[in-house]
Amino acid sequence: MSKKPKQIIFPVKVALILIFPSIFLFLFFNLWPIAYSISLAFTNANNINIFNPKAENPLRFIGLENFYKLFHDAGFYYSLYKTLLFVATSVPLKLAVGVMLAFLFTSPLIAGRRIMRGLLLAPWALPVIMSIMVWRGLFDPSSGPIAGLFAALTGRDFSIYRHEWDAYLAYNIVEMWLAYPFIMTVTLGAITGVPREVIEASLIDGAGWWSRFRHIILPQISRPLWFATILTSGASLQAFLVPMLLNDGGPVKIVSTFVGKAFVRVNDMLMLFGYHRAFMDGEYGYAAAFYLIVVLILAVYMYVWFRISGMYKGVGE
Repeated sequence: MSKKPKQIIFPVKVALILIFPSIFLFLFFNLWPIAYSISLAFTNANNINIFNPKAENPLRFIGLENFYKLFHDAGFYYSLYKTLLFVATSVPLKLAVGVMLAFLFTSPLIAGRRIMRGLLLAPWALPVIMSIMVWRGLFDPSSGPIAGLFAALTGRDFSIYRHEWDAYLAYNIVEMWLAYPFIMTVTLGAITGVPREVIEASLIDGAGWWSRFRHIILPQISRPLWFATILTSGASLQAFLVPMLLNDGGPVKIVSTFVGKAFVRVNDMLMLFGYHRAFMDGEYGYAAAFYLIVVLILAVYMYVWFRISGMYKGVGE
């Protein structure tokens, strides 16, 4: 009888030595920054005392003062309102364009649809910053063709630097352009999974295109679409580059909320609002407190979406 090969068993100490570098890197690059950011939220950290222990106003623990200030800041509430409104308008726009293009270029009536589908993925291939800067030129009030088109259609000057809702419209258009390839790709993949026999049977029964879409195709692709909606709504909730690069969240004016008035950038989305508090106002502790609240908002928002969509069902079963 042949002898069974001996199993090599590492001692526990050897195993710990082998995994220690990974544990150290995880703690240093993940948990430590998170813990440090949370600790800053309860201090008076600013751009001076955080680097200079001998500053006139040294770094110290201030408890919940930053959170009290945040919840009495009219700028925070206006930023939250504008961000949620942006989610409510940009997500349906992205879904509508992405789904429409996916159905359009799966039709056998469209010649060269494979080439067209490839070209429509261009926003994914281009660097995001470069794309946004090109759009900024297109919306330039003095020479941008899109700004000129809107001005001609509305009969007034169109400016992302002077008019709040002109800039907001530009954000939605640019966000849609950046995100529709993702929605289109998810929808295309879902459509290919719809059984052809079912569609052919509906054609024989005389079902119109709307009946086929509503009762056959849409139920089949609803789960991937829900997943895409959750992801793209999370991206809109964290919008940063689009408002920052187009006009830095402007224009600036006085706004009123239930806690009072504030002089703010009226298109400061949540992420951009925190960025300005940290790197323009130098209020690191206040910005850290703000981002803690944003994390809670994101967590609740995503949980609600998963509950509504039922995406969590079947996980772990």
